[in-house]
Amino acid sequence: MLKRFFIASAAWMSAISYSVATWDPLLSPFWDNACPTCPSCWVQTLNLDVGWRRDNLTWKLKDLKSDDISGKVKDHINFRDINSYTVAFQWKWFSPDYYVRLSGEYGGSHNGRMHEHFKINSPVFFGPITVETNDPIRRRSELYDIDGAIGYPFAFFDCRLSVVPLLGFSYHQQKLDVKMPEDYSSYGYYGYYGKGLRRRQHLRQSLNNSSSSSSFAVARDNPFVGFPESDPFSDSSDPTIAKALGLINFEETSHYRFTWYGLYLGADVAFAVDDRWSLFWYTEFHAFNSCHRKRKSLTGVDFVDDYHKKGYAYGFNNTLGVNCHICGFWYGVMVMEGNWWHTNSTTKDQLEWDKVGAKIGITNAF
Repeated sequence: MLKRFFIASAAWMSAISYSVATWDPLLSPFWDNACPTCPSCWVQTLNLDVGWRRDNLTWKLKDLKSDDISGKVKDHINFRDINSYTVAFQWKWFSPDYYVRLSGEYGGSHNGRMHEHFKINSPVFFGPITVETNDPIRRRSELYDIDGAIGYPFAFFDCRLSVVPLLGFSYHQQKLDVKMPEDYSSYGYYGYYGKGLRRRQHLRQSLNNSSSSSSFAVARDNPFVGFPESDPFSDSSDPTIAKALGLINFEETSHYRFTWYGLYLGADVAFAVDDRWSLFWYTEFHAFNSCHRKRKSLTGVDFVDDYHKKGYAYGFNNTLGVNCHICGFWYGVMVMEGNWWHTNSTTKDQLEWDKVGAKIGITNAF
C-alpha cells in the first residue's frame, strides 16, 4: 500500500514538473472557433493536482442484537480530523454541443483519531457496561473519489459566463484502519489484542467494582455462576464460554469501510474576470444514492464486529476555484472543496460524512 502511494505521488509530481496546467475549456479561445458539426472542434483539457483534505465521519448504531447472543449494543463512533495528502486528475471534453468531465482522486491519510462510546446491556451482566476509547487511525488509510458527468453548455455575455447543467455519477470510498498503541498489543493468554484488550480491561474493572460477591458479575441464572474459571474476562476463563459471549479476538487492527455512490444532478459554472483570470464553481446534488458501511472491528462482540448495512444516502459536493493564465494554453489553478453526506436510514443506524480540502494544480488545453 505504501509503495503504491509513493509511486502514484511520484507519477503526478513528474507530470506537474513538465508544466501541465488548468483552465476551464468553456472560457478558452477555442469557443469562438468551434463548429457544432465538426469533431475537430472538440477541446480537451487535462488537469493534475496535489492537495490536502480533512474528513470526518460520525456513525451511530443503536439496539444492535443477535439471535445467538442475548444482549443489545449501542455504539457511537466519531472518526475525527482524518488529514490526508491527495493526488488528483480531471479530464474534460468540450464543444458547443457537448460537455464531458471525468475526474478522480486518491488520498493517503496522515493522522486522525477514532472516538468510540460503546455500551452493552446483557442478562449475563448485572447491569449495562459502558466503555469509551480514543484510538489513532492508522497512517496511509485510503480514500478514493471517482466522478463522471455529461452536460450541455450555455454561454452568456459574449462567452464570459458559461453554465453547464450536468447529469453525473460519483463513487466515494473511505477505508480506515484503527490500530492500538504498541503497549496494548500482544497481551493475555488467549491473545487479546489492541482495542479488544483495552475494552476487556475496562469491562473487567467495571465487573469487579460491582456489588456481586463473585470476582466477576454474571446473572444468577448463568449456568457457570459457580465456577470462577467461567469469567470471560480473565486469562483463566473457559474459551468456549468466552467465545459464546463473543469476547475473543486475535487481531491488532480494526477495519472500517464506507462507500457512497450514485447518480446526481449538478452544474459547472465559470466566469472570465478578464483575459487572464477566471472563477469557477462546480456543484452536485445527490439524492437516493447508496451507502454501504462495513466493519471488521475488535469489540469482541461478534454481531457488532461483523456488522454491515446498505441503505440510501443524500448529500452535496461543491468546488470553488480560480484559474490563472500562464502562457499559451497552460494555466494554473487553486481549488477549495467541501462535501456533506448523510444516510437516509432509521434511527438505529445513522452515518454522516463531511469533507473539506484544498488543491493546487496545472492544466493544458489541447
